[in-house]
Amino acid sequence: MGEGIKWSPYVEEMREQIDQLKISEIKEWEGHDLTPVLEFTTSQAHGGFKAYCTAKVEKIGIGNFYLNEKVHWCFCTIFPREDYDLPIFISRWEEGEKEISFLVDLMPTVDSLIDEDYRKRYLESVQPLWERYASLPGICPEESDVIRSLCSIIYTAAKVPIEKEGMRLAALAPHTEYLKSYLNFLREANPIGSDAKRKEVKRKRRALRETLRTKFFKEVMKDSMGSIMGENLTELISTILF
Repeated sequence: MGEGIKWSPYVEEMREQIDQLKISEIKEWEGHDLTPVLEFTTSQAHGGFKAYCTAKVEKIGIGNFYLNEKVHWCFCTIFPREDYDLPIFISRWEEGEKEISFLVDLMPTVDSLIDEDYRKRYLESVQPLWERYASLPGICPEESDVIRSLCSIIYTAAKVPIEKEGMRLAALAPHTEYLKSYLNFLREANPIGSDAKRKEVKRKRRALRETLRTKFFKEVMKDSMGSIMGENLTELISTILF
């Protein structure tokens, strides 16, 4: 751990919510053996990532790594099964000694500007949380134009200055609260009843996944992850998350 830095309990707090589901670990995905990334150490980083599935959920990806003991990166994503129109849960966390940069969102799997029912059910219902955290110090737009274009109207992003240690937990609150809302949606979700809607969701999910897989680390980490982690680990982390 970084000397003098009491890292936030991101993974522990997020797992506390996820563990309320009956999850099963995924050891292989799309022909990839995920074992090498469960726990790893390189010359510059160490950490671990795991994937899970459960009812209504195709894949949950969660994990973290420490870069040179100076930066704590954490990620959590949830992709619902294709039979459900649930949004995609995205959480990114970059924690340093003096600042935490983050993004958390429920990315819509339909055109939420047109689908009013979807917008009210999954996005506007979360707006009170968005409003609650709008006054968090460091709130700002997501820097990546590509990632921002995928986000919903209620995404929360920030660069929170760590002026006192309590700010780490304050910055973590949007992630756990958005996740709680998402899990409530998951419990209540019913399969899509329309063939047209099912096709729309499948098409949008595929586009979101492809964009996130090809752009997320390039945009978020300035294309440096491959040199830090190695191409194999980077590919496996991407496979787990997206």
